[in-house]
Amino acid sequence: MDNPSVPPQKKGLGALAWLGIGCGALIVIIILGVVGASVIFGPKLKQFAEDAQKNPTRTVATTMVSVSMGQFEMVKEDDINKRYTVKEKSTGKLTTIYWDAKTKAPVTIQGDFSGIPADANPPSQQPEGQLTPK
Repeated sequence: MDNPSVPPQKKGLGALAWLGIGCGALIVIIILGVVGASVIFGPKLKQFAEDAQKNPTRTVATTMVSVSMGQFEMVKEDDINKRYTVKEKSTGKLTTIYWDAKTKAPVTIQGDFSGIPADANPPSQQPEGQLTPK
């Protein structure tokens, strides 16, 4: 009687091993990308965060201008009162962003500085020595 020959064993790695190697390599690439991006953009992001804490109204206005790809331009700036007017280039429409002391947040209105309500109370118009209620 003839003995049936045993089939030769596979050489190399199986499908699951290749899948594991591929996923592992992808994770290593992602980690290297995050580390590289933090080294390159870290100081810029830190400066942006510090500026946003000091004057959030200016951050809103400058972000609106810089992200718009040339659709908006800054036409009026008042750093002391924290109010900024941005113009849409295509229509000429004005948008003013100002700091509202009551809500302690930036507020957007249509038009220029004249549209800001009188009770918005910008920081520079508060009498000296008067503290804002918390």
